[in-house]
Amino acid sequence: MSLGSRSWQPSDDLPDRLGGPPTLSMPDDWTLSTPWQRAQEETDEGGPVSDAERMVYLSESDNPHRVTFALRGRTLLADCDCKAHRFNDGWCAHVASLWWQWTRGRIVVSHLGTGRDYPEPPAWLRLDDDPTDFDDLAPAELDAFLTCDLGEMGPREYADVSGRVPGTIGNLLSRARDKLGGEPR
Repeated sequence: MSLGSRSWQPSDDLPDRLGGPPTLSMPDDWTLSTPWQRAQEETDEGGPVSDAERMVYLSESDNPHRVTFALRGRTLLADCDCKAHRFNDGWCAHVASLWWQWTRGRIVVSHLGTGRDYPEPPAWLRLDDDPTDFDDLAPAELDAFLTCDLGEMGPREYADVSGRVPGTIGNLLSRARDKLGGEPR
């Protein structure tokens, strides 16, 4: 059989996928918890207090709440002064609201070690990491390590973006790896 005589036949076991993958859907019995519902439905009338803290004043609340919401090491520090934060594994409506806003590019979150601002969660973020894991690194070493070894940017591209020489980035990465015990994680 020659290639010219073949014709396309649709597969019976695969759906017609033209136009991209199907949309994500949750199971029929899945529901949002109250904090997540509030985070999505209520507007936040608060604002930043410092690089690490924000006042969150949800539209249906009686009082604003002070929330620590910043990056440290490879993780997110999130702490709220409300009682619900203590009882919901840290995901009260105030923290959930900040996460909701951050994932949609509405707020910027600062990294306490590097001073870099992130308009969305970075690729290297892990919510369950120990925030002190990278305390031995200098700010420039930490920034290079997070951006190049754990992130989505190569050393040469990072050198261009940061205004540094590629050799400097290589030295920063080498020192960071040595302090952390070897190879990239």
